[in-house]
Amino acid sequence: MDKKNKISCSCNSCKIFLNDPTPKFSLLCACEDCRQGLRWAEKNGGKKPKDILYSVYFRSDIHSCEGIENMTATQLRKDARSTRIYCKKCFSCVAIDHVFYQNNIFMIQPEHCEYNFDIESPPKAVINLIDYPREFADLDSETIPVFHTNKYPQERNRFRSIEPISDFLCPPKTPAEGMTIREVISKIGKIKVLDLMRGDNLEEIQNE
Repeated sequence: MDKKNKISCSCNSCKIFLNDPTPKFSLLCACEDCRQGLRWAEKNGGKKPKDILYSVYFRSDIHSCEGIENMTATQLRKDARSTRIYCKKCFSCVAIDHVFYQNNIFMIQPEHCEYNFDIESPPKAVINLIDYPREFADLDSETIPVFHTNKYPQERNRFRSIEPISDFLCPPKTPAEGMTIREVISKIGKIKVLDLMRGDNLEEIQNE
């Protein structure tokens, strides 16, 4: 039986094994970048994304990988702050890094990859609702904090004050036992810049 620490793509060509498979926190994200990256993947065979994506965060401490030759690392634009790892075959998204994560954590979106362990974690906040494409967002909770943008320092500070988010949006206090997500991206090789246009033109994304 597999050890319960595996994240993989839908076709099982790409696998990431974690040293610590315990979710650190989760968020609901409505940002255009997440949706646009997954719409690009959908055009190439991946699953269609929702407008608000359940996103779960793990320690950037990876025991091993299989199928690195089947992985591609992408950025939406030259000024991108996020790097996404997809399977070249089924276009599942198996991991996402962001400059704000400071190589301490990385993110998965569970509806767009596979896993063999419990990833359930109640969302700590809804973020980036400024990018939500509809008039009304039907959220599950009336008590979860809502953040429209991270443009303003006071909003960033309010977000970072949420426990345990504040513990992980900082440089790691202890080094990883294995590889960090950025070391995995380095092993994949050159990052592919998709040059996607900002704005509500996701239907026009062409197959790559």
